[in-house]
Amino acid sequence: MDIVGAGLANLAGIMILALLAAGVAKAFQIAGTLSEIKELLADIKRTSDITAPTAPFGSTEAAESLLRAVSAELDHPVTQAGIELERKS
Repeated sequence: MDIVGAGLANLAGIMILALLAAGVAKAFQIAGTLSEIKELLADIKRTSDITAPTAPFGSTEAAESLLRAVSAELDHPVTQAGIELERKS
C-alpha cells in the first residue's frame, strides 16, 4: 500500500509541476500578444491623420430634417417645441 501512495504522490507532484509550467508559458504568450497589440496601435497612431470633423452635419437644417424623419418612425415623436427648446440652449 505504501508503493501506491508514493506513486500517487509522485503523480500529483508531476501534474502540479506541469500546470505551473503551462501557466508560465501562457503568461509569456499573453505578454507577447500584448506587445504586438501595442506595436500595432503605435503604428496606426503614426500613420493615421487624426482630424476631427468640424460638424457632423453641414447645417442645422440637415440635422433637424434627420430628427424629424427619425421622430416620425418613433412611437413618441419629438414635437417642434422640443426642437426649438434645444436650439435656444
